[in-house]
Amino acid sequence: MSARYGNERVKRGIQHFFLGKGVSALAGFGAMLLVVRGLSIADFAKYSVLIALVEVFTAIAGFGLTHLILRYVPELYSKYQTKLLKKLVVTATSLRTFLLSLLLGAGWYFSDIISGWIGLSEAVLAFEIFLLVVAFRSTSHFLSQILESTLHQGIAQTAFSITAIGRYLGLLWLSHHHTINLIDVIILEAICDAFSCLFLFIGVVSTLMEKRTDEELTGGEYGKKKNEHMVRFAITAYLQHVATLPFGGNTNRLIGGAMFGEKVMANFGFAQSLYEFAKRYLPTQLLIGVIRPIVVARYSNTRDFSVAAKLCEQSLQFNLALLSGVLSILFVCGAELLFFISKGKYAGESLIILAVLILFLALETQRLILEVMAQTVERYDIMIPSNIFLSVSIVFGILGYKFIGAIAFPLANAGALVLSNFWIIKKLASLGYQYEHDWAGTISSLVILLISTSIGWILKIAGLHWVLVIVLTGLVYSALLYKFKLKFLIIFVKDLIGRKV
Repeated sequence: MSARYGNERVKRGIQHFFLGKGVSALAGFGAMLLVVRGLSIADFAKYSVLIALVEVFTAIAGFGLTHLILRYVPELYSKYQTKLLKKLVVTATSLRTFLLSLLLGAGWYFSDIISGWIGLSEAVLAFEIFLLVVAFRSTSHFLSQILESTLHQGIAQTAFSITAIGRYLGLLWLSHHHTINLIDVIILEAICDAFSCLFLFIGVVSTLMEKRTDEELTGGEYGKKKNEHMVRFAITAYLQHVATLPFGGNTNRLIGGAMFGEKVMANFGFAQSLYEFAKRYLPTQLLIGVIRPIVVARYSNTRDFSVAAKLCEQSLQFNLALLSGVLSILFVCGAELLFFISKGKYAGESLIILAVLILFLALETQRLILEVMAQTVERYDIMIPSNIFLSVSIVFGILGYKFIGAIAFPLANAGALVLSNFWIIKKLASLGYQYEHDWAGTISSLVILLISTSIGWILKIAGLHWVLVIVLTGLVYSALLYKFKLKFLIIFVKDLIGRKV
């Protein structure tokens, strides 16, 4: 494989990745606590709805350009196709910026109408200012994916770490000087995201201008074929992405803003925020910026799908092992922990929703690796039917809300994911791309969950303080993880770095 995705660069990328993510995780969690504790229930309910606008505007304005970057930047970069790489990045970035600007302009012009649709008719100003957050955060995410696709993790993670620290310190200053309100939070986030956007833009420019270490391959016929392939790929990727837009947490937030009422929406938003934090820092989602370019680059050079499928499945099993620890803590002392985190605002209803969301996360993780595999073999078309089915699940969430409340939404999403994932696996197999789920690994994670939870409940019944119960349950889980999963984790890390690279 090309030295650009060789052993040393992968190691360095992972080191930068974990260092940056560690800093941003701590600062990000601190900032989340300050927002949850500082905002009133009414303001936090509104904030929970506004957060969903980032993904919605990003998806509509995307036109498959993000997927194009994620699939072809690693291939072009590994093959030293410098001219084609620059052309792709500049064209995609310019077009996406133009489309996003048009969409945000329309959002601002019709802000009265749109804010009314999502239950924010009394917060039109907050909606309008939040469009700045959408602009900077969405663009930052796009630029970071270019850097991650070229294994320039140091630049991307530095930007996000500094932004997370700035947001935390800003909220800390606000909380010590006066009561935090919604507009304060939005303005602070816009400033931090603007800095991140500028830093990442400079990083992308410097990456494109870097000197080559090997002789560049000639473009010629390779370039023409790739251009045609890229256009078809982008169209298919956009269709499948738009097809799934009504599915998941962001749509649930928007509909919840119109249906739930402030108290229910705040509880739902709190659970959703914790779920999204856990999702962001679990190995598959956490490492996807490293795993995806490595999988694409290796497949582009070897055309061996089994290597890609194995690495993706290993990352899924890593997630399941860690999720068993999260669930054991929630099942034993979840109510006490959430009560403490939210300063007594949210606990009962949020706990039930969060537990379902964590179970849903296991299925969503498998969905993510299936998407990476479909993207790698350039067959996004097989995703479209399953994505339409996922989107229909929102109907069952709305109908179920009358009977079981807000929990109906993640339950409906989870049920749809089971069938959707099965469909994609079958379609990949029919095309000659065989993927096998590691059931033995899944069962071992379930055993770890059951043992940890059982011991945790015994300790709780014995009368120990809930903090001590969490610590001891965590130690039991860690011992079981070491016993049953250490060998697997070593193999996963070796495969990710590349044993023979």
